[in-house]
Amino acid sequence: MRMWLRGCLGSARSSVLVNESPTEEFPLSKGVRHGDPLSPFFFIAAMEGLSFAMRSACELGIFQGVKIPNGGPMISHLLYADDALFIGEWSRKNINNLARILHCFHVALGLKVNFNKSKVFGVGSEMQEVSNRASTLGCEPSALPFTYLGVPVGANMNLKKNCEPIIERFQAKLSKWK
Repeated sequence: MRMWLRGCLGSARSSVLVNESPTEEFPLSKGVRHGDPLSPFFFIAAMEGLSFAMRSACELGIFQGVKIPNGGPMISHLLYADDALFIGEWSRKNINNLARILHCFHVALGLKVNFNKSKVFGVGSEMQEVSNRASTLGCEPSALPFTYLGVPVGANMNLKKNCEPIIERFQAKLSKWK
């Protein structure tokens, strides 16, 4: 699959308009052209590999996800668009193994997580401990509540101020559908 993807990317050529005249075509050396319809497909293919790696790590006991109460599923990660959220037991072993999984993902596919844009949250943990664990990954430590995909996480949803933004967005979507 990697060779197929490389073939798609390696065959791309482009030119530039200078004074409304195109230059000679030249090969693109990195990445996908802006707006290329293959871009979402490539991302989904890569994220499927990461999802498989995380599921396998959980099955082998390498990574411990979080069990949802009342017979719910075990969750270790959520992937949406270009966003990834890893959820797991709060332990040094889990953080170290997550770092190893992401390193293997980088080696296998050449894709690297931008840890400068990533954050580590420790539910019920002291901020110093969160900072220590975040430094293992090279991420920024953070605390609850936070917003993920426009939804407050860790906020008291019984408070009107936390629900209003969600209700307003939902009502705006409904009015567009009418």
